[in-house]
Amino acid sequence: MADEFSEQFIKALENHDSETLLSIPKSDLHNHIGRGCRKAWLSEKLNHKFSDPPAKFDGLMGMQNWYVNEIRDYCRDHDATGLRREGCFVEARRNHLVRFAPGFAVEDIDECGGMKEFMNYWNAMHQKYCPKALFEPELAFPSYGDVQAEIPMAEEYFASGFFHSIDVCCGEGYQPFEAYIPLYKIAEKNHVLKRMHVGESGTAEDVQAAVEILGLDEVHHGIHAATSPAVMKFLAERKITLNLCPTSNIMLDYANTYEDYPIKILVENEVPVTINTDDLLIFNSTIEQEYLRLYEAGTLTVKQLDEIRLWGINGGRK
Repeated sequence: MADEFSEQFIKALENHDSETLLSIPKSDLHNHIGRGCRKAWLSEKLNHKFSDPPAKFDGLMGMQNWYVNEIRDYCRDHDATGLRREGCFVEARRNHLVRFAPGFAVEDIDECGGMKEFMNYWNAMHQKYCPKALFEPELAFPSYGDVQAEIPMAEEYFASGFFHSIDVCCGEGYQPFEAYIPLYKIAEKNHVLKRMHVGESGTAEDVQAAVEILGLDEVHHGIHAATSPAVMKFLAERKITLNLCPTSNIMLDYANTYEDYPIKILVENEVPVTINTDDLLIFNSTIEQEYLRLYEAGTLTVKQLDEIRLWGINGGRK
């Protein structure tokens, strides 16, 4: 399967041509709004040089501490928190995204003064920067949160029709999957796509359990599914897409290198995958660079990478 850009995309990879790759339609379906802009763009806007991240972080807490100390607190002190989020839309335009799924937290709605103001503000950002992209906002709940207290918020926010998907993130293993059933039932009632961060630090069996218990349509990360032929068969048969973030996984030490990144095993076992940025501001790897790094490492062929691009932009339909 190919589209009118496939030949150009393949040649751009083979020629290590980042500029052409920028102009070709792509998706980014795993992208946290507050950390979704380019560091170089933010530095230019604030006339401030931010530190480069380390090659490897000491887990999620190490990443969070670096982000707070090196980026977040500076932005708060200079009234630039909104600028970081705006930069996510700037990058969507720069990278010619045709599907764009930034993840929001409940706190983002509160900061805007309520759901109506929130929708108006972010719809305006979408129209200003990337009106041709399918804007598919995601609402994420923290894995350590009080689900019962979150139920009224989920009812209101998903009923608005603004959110395209639900996510639970911020670390695995805080609560059994069953604890989140009420949130996913609300999402299902409102015809919202069901996603969850699972199988990044957790096991292949965790991935299958989350899909079965919560009725997930897609999984954010899920790389450890590659350790189990049985789980990969399960995902392939159900066409459960894993929204992978190679540089994020490597820098957090959940994967070793691009050369042995588990995407190769997953693709060879017919598990649907997409390629995404996760936290661009932290990991400093834009979406076209993610494709290029996997090609340059010999992880996947240009044809395999183009098939992944097509799966992402077509919403899982070839």
